[in-house]
Amino acid sequence: MKDFDALKDLWQQSKPAEQKSVGLQAITRQSKDTKAKLMRPLLIGSITLFLTPFFVIWVVYFSKVQLNWISTHISVAIIALVVWLQSILTFFTWNKLRLIDDTAAPAQHLQQWETYYAFRKKQIQWNKPLYFLFLNLGMGLYFLEVVHGRPIGYVLTLVAFYAGWMLYAYFILGKRILEKEEKRLKGIMDELKEIEEQLKQE
Repeated sequence: MKDFDALKDLWQQSKPAEQKSVGLQAITRQSKDTKAKLMRPLLIGSITLFLTPFFVIWVVYFSKVQLNWISTHISVAIIALVVWLQSILTFFTWNKLRLIDDTAAPAQHLQQWETYYAFRKKQIQWNKPLYFLFLNLGMGLYFLEVVHGRPIGYVLTLVAFYAGWMLYAYFILGKRILEKEEKRLKGIMDELKEIEEQLKQE
């Protein structure tokens, strides 16, 4: 925001011809900066999600941990499938964001951001609860064998810790991350609208 405020001050001090150039430079700079901040966690998330099932498979089938129940094999399949699908979806989102053209005309550029924003809103509405549901279904089946024969105190502690973490991740941590993303998206769109309005006045 400080960079954008500085650009607005420069705009106000510039002549009309210079203002248009400053406005276009501001659009490109703000768009690239916002894209970079949004794309980085998406790409890291996609790679991390892609690698996670390999770790789960190693733990179940190649480590010293002996897990043989059918429910455990089913859980591994569910977890791997859900996480890999989430990885693909995250990469698709990253690529969709990457395709926003920083050099497009202001109106077209703004439209691209608005289209992406609408896409993300719809995506989060169905993706977040479904991912949470099926991932925990897989984890629930996995824990059946893990806790079998364990003391009740151990089982209750494990369940409480896992449930607490998942609820925190879903309702608090996840919400904060999405709010931060939405703030950035709305910020770039508002700034683009402001610059576009000033360009129209020329």
